[in-house]
Amino acid sequence: MNSFERRLENLREKKGYSKKEISHKLGFTDNVYGSYERGERRPSFEALIKLADIFDVSLDFLIRGKEYKEDSNLTQNEKALKDITNTLANNGIKSPYFLQSQKWAILSNEDIKELNDHFEWVVEKAKVRIQRENS
Repeated sequence: MNSFERRLENLREKKGYSKKEISHKLGFTDNVYGSYERGERRPSFEALIKLADIFDVSLDFLIRGKEYKEDSNLTQNEKALKDITNTLANNGIKSPYFLQSQKWAILSNEDIKELNDHFEWVVEKAKVRIQRENS
């Protein structure tokens, strides 16, 4: 029995269903679901969706045994931006003005450098504060 069949069996047992009950929930005859657990047949896409709903799991978990990780397809810059927006949201800033891309269009190179320099200064100031607090 491979991991897919074992996962089906474990999910069914966890929910307390018999193989026959799952077959009926899927709209099949008594033995169809059992053939999935034994590895004799593979469920259709439609049946997989119904199984995921019955077991209250994602299709990714049902098929692969692990959840899809959205971050795995992000570039390094996209991950960094997501981290920044999460940090801002955790600090009560839900719609940061400086992340509104249309606002950046009017800034000159000098303006952008000034913003970067100011951010660097704020970070250095925070480091000093943290050093003082830890002393």
